[in-house]
Amino acid sequence: MHYKDILVYLDDGKSNAERITTAFSLAESQNARLTGVTLAALKPYHMRASDKKMQRTICMQEAEKRIAEFNALAAETSLEFASKIIPGGKKEARTRLSQYARNFDLVIFRQANPENKNFELVEKIASKIVVLCGRPVFFMPYIGAHHIPCKNAMIAWDGTPAATRAVHDAIPLLRDINKVIITVVREGKNKTAKGELLADDLVAHLKRHDVNATVNRINAGTFDVATVLLNEIADHSIDLLVMGGYGTPGLKQKVFGGVTETMLKTMITPLMMSH
Repeated sequence: MHYKDILVYLDDGKSNAERITTAFSLAESQNARLTGVTLAALKPYHMRASDKKMQRTICMQEAEKRIAEFNALAAETSLEFASKIIPGGKKEARTRLSQYARNFDLVIFRQANPENKNFELVEKIASKIVVLCGRPVFFMPYIGAHHIPCKNAMIAWDGTPAATRAVHDAIPLLRDINKVIITVVREGKNKTAKGELLADDLVAHLKRHDVNATVNRINAGTFDVATVLLNEIADHSIDLLVMGGYGTPGLKQKVFGGVTETMLKTMITPLMMSH
């Protein structure tokens, strides 16, 4: 089981270079084809034009520049690669990118940076792509805190279908990781966390996929689950978090539940998420 087709998102943010480097590393380790994708809807920092037609022209020129730079870097590797510009405005771009991503084994995306001019667009794409693309998404933090290849992984486990999907989608990565911790968080007065009885079965199942994992059961106490997970990431030097993404795209509410939404905003390490 390997990723054979990987998609990486390209933009003009400071984290773009490290994201491309990560994509090359993952594609090489998986012997995968790598496709770079960018949006014609991204507005460059330097754009001062007020005319809508001129804005579209400048945005497309910048998108073509990003693609050309990616192609030049990829040509220096031994990878099979391709590239694509997603056309359309902001609203169309979100849907079209999610649809395009459906035919890939893994999508490498980015955490939205509040200081970025395209923050709102990237944040909305992030919430939409996990739910609509049907593929695992490897989020890179905008602060660039990552170690590739990852050595210590944590699975946020609650026994739900989303968490189960995320774990199985992550197996190609987990096989090459030195330490895998399955973290189960007990909340409130519950002596047994949701899905806790399935954790030991998950250990046995992963072992049959050549993944050696251990279970870490934690009482949240007065902390919320997201805080517990962030603390565990720091305490165990975790450089990859695997968890499920939640939500229903048709509802007029935030796409993700409290934990996944918080982790996307406060991530300090790469986050592998599936819905």
